[in-house]
Amino acid sequence: MARVRGRTPGVYLTDGGTSYRMSVDRDRFAVADFSWTAAAGNLPQLPRGFKARHVTGLSPTSGRRGIATVPDVTSAIWTGGATTFDVEADDGTVDTMDVIRNIGERPSLP
Repeated sequence: MARVRGRTPGVYLTDGGTSYRMSVDRDRFAVADFSWTAAAGNLPQLPRGFKARHVTGLSPTSGRRGIATVPDVTSAIWTGGATTFDVEADDGTVDTMDVIRNIGERPSLP
């Protein structure tokens, strides 16, 4: 399957319930297990220094590691409803990663 190039604005919902605009890879945006939604132009950008929640994965075939930002705690990839995600490597190949860890968000310091 051909990969879609580019980025699109998506909504990242913090644990505290605040919505922010975040630039998301179009390939990832299209994956239902992540539950990305389109961001309106009036949403603020994610604050500088804010570390978004993400999943870490490991490819059982290549041994590569990958990460993917998770926009909402109700996303299937975060809750365990989905256990794999794809990552495109530098050489253009696509690796399927098994989720091995969920990493929570860390707000920026004032």
